[in-house]
Amino acid sequence: MKIVYCIDAAYNLSGTDIVSITKANALATIPGNKVWIVSAGNPRSLLKRLKQVSVTDLNVRYYQHDDEGLIASIIDLLKTKRIHKKRLENFLENIQPDVVISSGVLTKTFLPTLKISSNPVFIRELHTDRHYNRDSAKGIIKKCIALIGELYDFHWKIHAYDKVVVLTEKENSGSWKNWKKLAVIPNPITHWTGALSQCEEKVAITAGRLAPMKNFTGLINIWSKVAKRHPDWMLQIWGTGDMQLTLEKQIKQLGLEKHVCLMGYTDKIGEKMSQASLMVLTSRSESFSLVTLEAMSAGIPTIVYNCPGGISQLVKDGETGYLVPLDNEDIFVERVCQLIEDNELRRKMGMVSAKESEQYNIENIISRWMSLFEELLLRKRKNQTD
Repeated sequence: MKIVYCIDAAYNLSGTDIVSITKANALATIPGNKVWIVSAGNPRSLLKRLKQVSVTDLNVRYYQHDDEGLIASIIDLLKTKRIHKKRLENFLENIQPDVVISSGVLTKTFLPTLKISSNPVFIRELHTDRHYNRDSAKGIIKKCIALIGELYDFHWKIHAYDKVVVLTEKENSGSWKNWKKLAVIPNPITHWTGALSQCEEKVAITAGRLAPMKNFTGLINIWSKVAKRHPDWMLQIWGTGDMQLTLEKQIKQLGLEKHVCLMGYTDKIGEKMSQASLMVLTSRSESFSLVTLEAMSAGIPTIVYNCPGGISQLVKDGETGYLVPLDNEDIFVERVCQLIEDNELRRKMGMVSAKESEQYNIENIISRWMSLFEELLLRKRKNQTD
C-alpha cells in the first residue's frame, strides 16, 4: 500500500508533525507498505526522525509578502496555493498512491480535488476542536473572519474527503454528531521511553507552545500560590513561543525565579516527564492533549482544566489525576497541593495513569489506521467496478 502524508512547511516541528512522523515510521515497517511525507517546504528537520519513510520537499514558500499589506498578502497566498496544488498533483500522479492524508492546514481545502489517475482515498485529519479558531480569536472582527473560514471549510470543502478522522469520541458525539464520514482514532504516544517516574522528585512539569491558548500566565499565577505552601517544589515549563518574554516578566514580577523555570525546547519530553512527579496543564482548549498522554505514559498523575475538547477522555478524575473546572485557580491550587502532600496517592495515580496509557501505544493505533485504509480502499475499488 502506498501512503502519503501531506504536511505544512516543517521549519519547526509542531506536535502534529511529530504525530505524523510517528505514524509514518510505524506504517513503513509493515510489509507491503511504502510511505512518503510531503512537506510544502524545508523538511530538513524531519530527516533525522524518519527511518524507512521517503521525504519530498515541494519547495513552496508561503507568506513571503505578508509585510506588504493585506492585498499583497492575499494575492501572494492565492498564487502560492496554485503553485502548491500543481506541484503536489504532479508528485502524486508520478507515484500513484493508494492513500493520501492531509495532516496540516495548507492542503486541507484542495487535496481531494487533485486529479490522480490511481484514484486514491483522501483522508483529512483534524488535530484541533472544530471551533478552535473561532474560540481562540480575539475581538468581533477576528471572530467573524474565523466563522467565515469555518463555514467555508467545514460546511463545504471538507465534504470532498472520503473520510475525516477526529481524535476523541467527545468530538464524534458533539460538534460532529451524525456526520457519516467521520472516524475516531486517537493520537499515539510519541515520546515513550519505557521509563516510569517514581514520583519522588519535587518537580511538576508541563509543555507546549508558549501561546495564549495554553494559558501559561494562569499556571504561573497558580504556582505563585503553590510556592507559598511548598517552596521546595519546582515548576518546569518546556516549550518555546511568542509569549516567552511575557512569561519571563511575569515570573520576575511574582518573585518566582527559584520556583518556576522556562526550560526551552526539548525533543526528549518523555524522558523529562519520567524525571518529574506531577503534570499540570491550564489550557483553555485541547482537542487531544499529547502532553497529558506523555505524562500518563511516564507514570505521573495529571492535573488539568476540564477545557473544551477531548481532555476528559484522557484524564479520569480521581483515578489518574484531576479535572478542574475551567479557570478555577483556587481548586487547581488545592489539587496540586493535595498530590504534593500525599506521596502514596501520587504514586498510586501515577501507576494507574501508566496502565491507562497503554491503549495509546503506537502498535494499537496503527492497527486501527490500517483497518481504516483497507476498508476505504475496498469500498472505493468496489464503487469503481460497479
